Amino acid sequence: MVTSSASVKVELLERADGYVVATWRRLMLLVWRGQASVAGVERSRVLFQPWAARQPGGAAFLIVVPRQRTGPPDAETRAAMQRAASAPGGYLKGMATLIEAEGFIAASVRALMMRLQPRGTQGPAPVFFRTSAEVAAWAAAVLQDREVAPEELAEAIRVVREG
Repeated sequence: MVTSSASVKVELLERADGYVVATWRRLMLLVWRGQASVAGVERSRVLFQPWAARQPGGAAFLIVVPRQRTGPPDAETRAAMQRAASAPGGYLKGMATLIEAEGFIAASVRALMMRLQPRGTQGPAPVFFRTSAEVAAWAAAVLQDREVAPEELAEAIRVVREG
């Protein structure tokens, strides 16, 4: 389902109570609406691979962690995250996490996500950001797409979250 606002057009691939998976430009977004879950991780991984393979020059993956307090993922969800982080595919140009929370929550999320990167893998290491402007600069460079603008990315995330 394609949805848009005045400035952006996103494709909503899957919507559930706890997450939304969508695409904007050559960026897939997994926007958590609450606690991370196995279902959200697995579905985003399944959706990413065929979609990214069709993108000229590959694609990037962005996880958006909400501002509201959520607990750490359970063991099953962490295992699903590990599988997703180690999935093969030369079409994955980068993986980033936008952590909208601050303080202890943000530090905990960063520490957990760093442990998920398998040692010795060839894929891109995950990176972490605090603002959509930082993510936009990263995505523009990784995807070699000068049209990735901070305001449009922020709007795409808002549209996905509300979708």
